[in-house]
Amino acid sequence: MKAVIMAGGKGTRLRPLTCHLPKPMVPLLGRPCMAYIIELLQGNGIQDIAVTMQYKPDVIRDYFGDGQAFGVNLHYFEETSPLGTAGSVKQAHEFLDETFIVISGDALTDFNLQHALAFHKEKQAKATLILTRVSHPLEYGVVMTDEHGSITRFLEKPSWGEVFSDTVNTGIYILEPEMLERVPLGVEFDFSGQLFPELLQEKNSLYGYISPGYWMDIGNLQQYRQTQFDMLEGKVQLHIEGTQIRPHVYLAEGVEISASALVSGPAFIGKGSILEDEVELGEYCIIGQNNRLSKGSKLTRSILWDHNHIAPYNELAGSTLTSRIVSKESSYMGDGSVIGNHVVLGANSRVEPNVKIWPYKQIREKTRLHTSYIWGDHATKTLFKTHGVSGVPNLDLTPELIAKFATAYGATLAAGKTMTVSCAPHPFTQLLKRTLTASLQSVGTNVIDLGDCFAPAACFAIRHLGAAGGIHLDWSGNDNESCCLSCLDAEGLPIPKSLERKVENSFWQEDFSRASMKAIGTYKDETHWFQTYIAALAQEITDERNDLPTSPMRIVVEASSWLQPYLVPFFAKLGIEAIHVTSASSQEPLQQFIPLSGAHLGLRIHDDGRSMQLITEQGTAVDSDLQTIFLYLCYLHSRPGSAIGAPVSAPELLESIAEGLGGTIIRTKEGARALLEVTHEAKMHPLHDALFAIGLVVLQLDRTGLPLSELLALFPTPYLHRERIDCPWDSKGAVMRRMMERTKDTRVDLVDGIKFYHENGWILLLPDSDDPVFQLVAQSTAPELAEQLVHSYREHILNVLQ
Repeated sequence: MKAVIMAGGKGTRLRPLTCHLPKPMVPLLGRPCMAYIIELLQGNGIQDIAVTMQYKPDVIRDYFGDGQAFGVNLHYFEETSPLGTAGSVKQAHEFLDETFIVISGDALTDFNLQHALAFHKEKQAKATLILTRVSHPLEYGVVMTDEHGSITRFLEKPSWGEVFSDTVNTGIYILEPEMLERVPLGVEFDFSGQLFPELLQEKNSLYGYISPGYWMDIGNLQQYRQTQFDMLEGKVQLHIEGTQIRPHVYLAEGVEISASALVSGPAFIGKGSILEDEVELGEYCIIGQNNRLSKGSKLTRSILWDHNHIAPYNELAGSTLTSRIVSKESSYMGDGSVIGNHVVLGANSRVEPNVKIWPYKQIREKTRLHTSYIWGDHATKTLFKTHGVSGVPNLDLTPELIAKFATAYGATLAAGKTMTVSCAPHPFTQLLKRTLTASLQSVGTNVIDLGDCFAPAACFAIRHLGAAGGIHLDWSGNDNESCCLSCLDAEGLPIPKSLERKVENSFWQEDFSRASMKAIGTYKDETHWFQTYIAALAQEITDERNDLPTSPMRIVVEASSWLQPYLVPFFAKLGIEAIHVTSASSQEPLQQFIPLSGAHLGLRIHDDGRSMQLITEQGTAVDSDLQTIFLYLCYLHSRPGSAIGAPVSAPELLESIAEGLGGTIIRTKEGARALLEVTHEAKMHPLHDALFAIGLVVLQLDRTGLPLSELLALFPTPYLHRERIDCPWDSKGAVMRRMMERTKDTRVDLVDGIKFYHENGWILLLPDSDDPVFQLVAQSTAPELAEQLVHSYREHILNVLQ
């Protein structure tokens, strides 16, 4: 068998480690990651190896040569432009004239490849993916197999709702040569994105082999560090170049350690390194070749490459240093800090945790670095949450963070294009909007300022202006004040996950540039769009009301005081008598005030302008599931024969209502984008536009002439029960896999999470994207049956967690 090592990775998430090295050449315990892969192949009887390269190929070629020194024969294939994983391997098609294995040069593993090959031959497979189980599968391709090992489902970089297993694609494949006939030469083509989905669709001998053993992709700095800690602990079976002087402590040749130095371990100390008097080397330290650690320096959980000079009384607490760095007296490097090649740190410098310094920087003495020097850090949390970029005002979301975000966003997605900016009418969101505007302009994005408005109005403006997209700032003035930044595309929909990832990568890596003075973005003030939206929506509802028998209507509207001026014109245009109150100003609770005021309807409008709560003329707050059913009825009555998206967790009664009115319900994921993109009627949805929903309710009340309470009484009660169950992030994938194993004899729906259908109802298991919890939603013919379903599945999840 032959092999292909894919070694073209740039390793952008590992910067500054990879500023001068391709990712496969990043050292692990003093040797390049790719060296361990070559040893693995050689140990499994594979000597003929192709190496595909793109980024800094000479570094790889200079180190490994023809491979003879490593007991193998290397053949190099260089791509001048990105060809994708399959396109890259295709270049070696003449060399690959027998069964071959494809393996990445930038992941560490000790898999038994002979066992995988035996499985491949036994199944007479055309392609076998070597799989493993991981605790956090979001960054990988999730793969599901049947009891025979045949692949049944393949999802590349899924959301949490699509994580149906913790079994993932390692990027190691065993292929027959004929598979390359399906790959075009010189064209970008991907294994996981194109070839394998084609084979899966054709049911063409695509198998998955779950391998025992160790596997770790060194894709980011945390994984890079953890891989080496695992190596020291013996979690991966491989050769470490050094003598083990005691458990988990390895010394290479020529190491000098003072009698007064202390090495706690686990540790690795490379060839020619020197530890002077009173040096303390704590746990999990990796010291490469020819480093000098001077008197009194203290290191713990730190990694040094080669030829570094650490002056007396330095402290390294979880730092990663590349090569030829000089750190002068009494300097400090905090946890997660990363220092690039040839950096000089002045005496008494302090590098705070998670700060990166790019190569060749000079840091003056007594400098305290709180932020990365030139380049930024990759945070442990994701930037985007379910509803956008959100957090506590002036704590999580600061003007500094917004400026950096807008710069990354504009440079990545909107340079030279036109974007809108808008915000809820609150002083803090207005402040952040000014920051957004300037930052977008600085990278060449043209800005149209929509002023104060709701998000639905901003979406309306984007579509009518023909803008490339927009950014809207929401405010929630509840007990826990929060601010949310929503990023919208040209249709006014939340941008897809793929674009969120691009912006996040640009943000954390600061991989963007400013525009030249001639290319600075323009600014245009068009703050009339909220009024335009109000007028257009009110006109549409008024026109439809004129065709219906109408009677004077009184509505009580509760909203934040800073929102009321924007709501008054809407109800005035509809000819409705609106009594506007706030929770603070109302002398009676809203539910008591409505019948006292003789109102036909009560509304509690939420600060985002997207959602609201209905209250009947009797003062009864409408249950959220019943309100959802009613809003869908209103929509389908007003738009006969239309299709509308409904989240997979919504009551099943929606399908019956739609069928009776000639409409269609399309079940989607829970997110706003999924709902809106299948709802073609002007991209407006009653669950995501409060004023639009209110207009539909008014029309329905006019259409029927019945009070709201009587209309709602016509619906059968939807017995739904919801609970949230705590689940550690690292256990979510295992829970999903174990729960999927229960689906063999049960009808399931995998639109979002896992929806199990039972004789007396259904239950949805949905892993939350923002928090370490599972959401359980059950519907049944009686409330106690819905609770029993939730209780039963909660016990299944807790058993897995134990």
